[in-house]
Amino acid sequence: MQFRNNRSSIILAAGLALLLGAETGQAQQQPAATVDPYAVNNGQIPPKVEYDGPLWRFNHDYPKTQPEADQPWQKVLHGKPLTKDNARAYIEALKEAVAKDMRVMVTRPKEWNATEHNWYSMPWAGDEVEKAGWEGREAIYGTYTGQILPASTYAESGLKVDIRNYATIYYNDVAAYTLHRVWQKCRPGQGTCVPTLDNNAAQFGEGSLVVKSAGVNASGEQWPVMQGAAKWQIYRPPFDLHGTVPGKPPVVSDIYVGIFDIIVKDSVAAPETGWVFTTLVYDKDVPGKDAWDKMVPLGAMWGNDPDVNSARHPGQPLLETYINPAAPAYAKVTLGYGGRMSGPFDIAVKTNVDVDGKIVAKLPSSSCLSCHGTASFHPGSYQALTFFYPVQMPLTTPWHMYTPGSDEWNEWFRNRPGTVPQSKEPGAVALDYSTFMEAALMNYAAVESEKKPQLLKGAREDFWATWRNWQKARRH
Repeated sequence: MQFRNNRSSIILAAGLALLLGAETGQAQQQPAATVDPYAVNNGQIPPKVEYDGPLWRFNHDYPKTQPEADQPWQKVLHGKPLTKDNARAYIEALKEAVAKDMRVMVTRPKEWNATEHNWYSMPWAGDEVEKAGWEGREAIYGTYTGQILPASTYAESGLKVDIRNYATIYYNDVAAYTLHRVWQKCRPGQGTCVPTLDNNAAQFGEGSLVVKSAGVNASGEQWPVMQGAAKWQIYRPPFDLHGTVPGKPPVVSDIYVGIFDIIVKDSVAAPETGWVFTTLVYDKDVPGKDAWDKMVPLGAMWGNDPDVNSARHPGQPLLETYINPAAPAYAKVTLGYGGRMSGPFDIAVKTNVDVDGKIVAKLPSSSCLSCHGTASFHPGSYQALTFFYPVQMPLTTPWHMYTPGSDEWNEWFRNRPGTVPQSKEPGAVALDYSTFMEAALMNYAAVESEKKPQLLKGAREDFWATWRNWQKARRH
């Protein structure tokens, strides 16, 4: 196994004018800074006086042939699709399958950083890409800046501070073979890294696992539900409810792990979408020897329940989402449309939106699969194709939502195979429910658009300002 030494370009900080322009869709494009597709992090390295431990390392030594997939979790299925009756056992089997490695990753971060392992990460994700609104990977634990939620979201569970989640993402060897196929033309240090998307290269093989662990800046004193949670250190600038505070230097700070997603490509369990999204959440009140043991199932989702119109028939039960009734109460606050699966720190519930001319204070508008099902890319134009929520375009303040339960709204809640994009745009390539792949491809496109500005000549507005606004909206 090969790990690369840390080598990252230091990207020029965005000015306040650019940030304000991005919010109004009027940002002037800046010359592209040098972006290394294989950068380990965003170039911001903590001084040893603040952090004197091993830094995160980028494993991109992807398998060159498809590995055999051992799928012990399928024993729960007995060859049949997943149901609400066996969903909890399925989640527990997934947790057990990754436990040996992920217990270390969650509870012993310095040991994890210092240990070689067969988990892999994505290129085009280390450096900051200002034009795409991408803040890069931080150096200590390889986390990305995530969603921001006001303290009022979790007032009932005693949250005292606004929170932001920071997530780290890994692929198992089966999933990493897809990363090899998409980025097979790339080599570290060669300066270019062009994706390969033909012949369904972006489709993941059966048994692919993607894990995402996320922590927030609230300690047990600031949010009682986090008492005893695993603690990580990260190196990031401060944030407020608008995002990362411009001009402020990064600092080493503590975050506390509250969520662990396990996403699996399993067409036996999920024959219509091919994917099962599962979420574990931290529960301080369950027994266990460490914080990993206290990560309990919140639920699972393997379809969008397209036959259940939750807006018109709110009492109709879902058949393709399971929510653990014993999961801690705080974890259910952010469930999505009609109670569809969505984890804590996700933004499935949008606030103060316009629905048919009326302002709605809180509207569950998304879910795990409906969000990830929008993932796509257009190699011929780089244009952004499908927004993450059922919102009328362009984005306005307040958002004008499609009428919940309408045909337009329901387009976000179809069951599509990973080869079929939601967008009807000719040339659109579906990315098999991988929003992270989409983000990496858009980072690539942001750099390439400097070389090929003709690709965006047909855009009716500032293309990259629109994409940045989309990313901002997803995090708030």
